[in-house]
Amino acid sequence: MNPSTRVLILLAVVPALLGAQAPSAASAAPGAITIGRTDTLSSTMLKERRPYLVYTPPSYNDTTYAPRNYPVLYVLDGAAHFHSVTGLIQILGTGVNGTYAIPEMIVVAIPNTNRMRDLSPTNSTVDMNGKPSTDYPGGGGMENFLRFISTELIPHIDSAYRTAPFRVFVGHSLGGITTINALYTMPEMFNAYVAIDPSLWWDNRLLLNKAKAYFSVPKPPGRMLYVAQANTLLADDSLPNGHFGSIVQFNRVLERYNASGIRYGFKYYADNDHGSVPLIAEYDALRFIFDGYNLDMQAVGTDLSKITDHFARVSARMGYRVTPPEFVIDRLSRATATGRDSTKALPMLQLNAELYPRSAHAFMSLGDLLANRKDTSSARTAYQRALAIRPGHVLAREALRKLNGGK
Repeated sequence: MNPSTRVLILLAVVPALLGAQAPSAASAAPGAITIGRTDTLSSTMLKERRPYLVYTPPSYNDTTYAPRNYPVLYVLDGAAHFHSVTGLIQILGTGVNGTYAIPEMIVVAIPNTNRMRDLSPTNSTVDMNGKPSTDYPGGGGMENFLRFISTELIPHIDSAYRTAPFRVFVGHSLGGITTINALYTMPEMFNAYVAIDPSLWWDNRLLLNKAKAYFSVPKPPGRMLYVAQANTLLADDSLPNGHFGSIVQFNRVLERYNASGIRYGFKYYADNDHGSVPLIAEYDALRFIFDGYNLDMQAVGTDLSKITDHFARVSARMGYRVTPPEFVIDRLSRATATGRDSTKALPMLQLNAELYPRSAHAFMSLGDLLANRKDTSSARTAYQRALAIRPGHVLAREALRKLNGGK
């Protein structure tokens, strides 16, 4: 077996093996740590029942603050990449070590049922170097698979979960050309597309050959593409490495001809092979997509205008209104309310009440501060709002009782 054949087998077989079983943590057992849930959806497009895995961030079911909506990341070869993607989002988006580099997100991972069918655009009869091959039978179902995602899975997720109008699509290997083809054929469906070491050699470089024409003209605004390339070169390659070379050529096309308006990022990972590159590429892709999202709390200090200006810029980048998370403003207000000096904290809590009018917590916090300022009338109004939002709120009732002289 020549070295190029070994690379070809690795690219085609390893992801399929990884995608064969769902992660055990997705099924809760006594004492288990649960990071998500499994579910299924009956697809008329694919004529089968499709499994999928869902991760919701810790704040999703936290009743302390008002419910909010979350961007959604869809990842292919879902059983293989569910743990890594959800772990990265947990670390980067939930405040671990004070880090809010990206927004908290919902993750929808799509495991495989017939990988070759779903993640290939054609039934190819050639290998990555253009030589005749019968190693890839049953391909060509990608168009139907993408229709399943766009017309069945995404509407189902949007109806079942609190989603925001921002979606990321991540794929590795054959999944990488699936995300690129999704960008070609449905650029309105996702905001960001991530292709990790994509198999652009497929069927005599079918998708690579379309790149110049596609990227030479304007596309819907606010779209992003991140491409990661692994080091799949072998020192003893006796033939051209079609997998490696096709990605190099794709990047050259983007560097020279990208007039699409699509924000493009590319990185070559010399120290990672095809199997190891997804984790580090997922991290870099998230940082690329959400560049500028992180709020530098030290730089902001107690200047509320800097916070609102920051999220105005984030909103412009993401294409929908992104408000400062309620808990961020709440914590910042507590840090600024030292002793009886609540001058800086008051406008922060007023902003939370304005942004989150269905949050009992926002009005309780505002009421407490107003009560401490001896503004009894305004405090009473705030507590009453909290009680109207959450009837039976014990703390709101007790606060009103104290304001009414214990009655």
